[in-house]
Amino acid sequence: MKTVISNKSGEALEVVKNIFYSIQVLGIGLFIPFMFFFGISYNLPKEIEHKSEVETNKPAQVIWENTTVDYVKFLSDQNS
Repeated sequence: MKTVISNKSGEALEVVKNIFYSIQVLGIGLFIPFMFFFGISYNLPKEIEHKSEVETNKPAQVIWENTTVDYVKFLSDQNS
């Protein structure tokens, strides 16, 4: 909606309001993406500084001697 302004001070005030509104829109437009990237990167795990802090274990060995598979047995669709 247009505003009819009859004097110069009202015209200047209207320009200031338009500029202020544009700055607000620009600020919100930059603030939302900044907060998104800040939010997803804030709690990222830190890299381990020393390799001595990392513990690695050898997995347990699986005994394959007594493991058998019966391909003939029919499995029902009971759980599907």
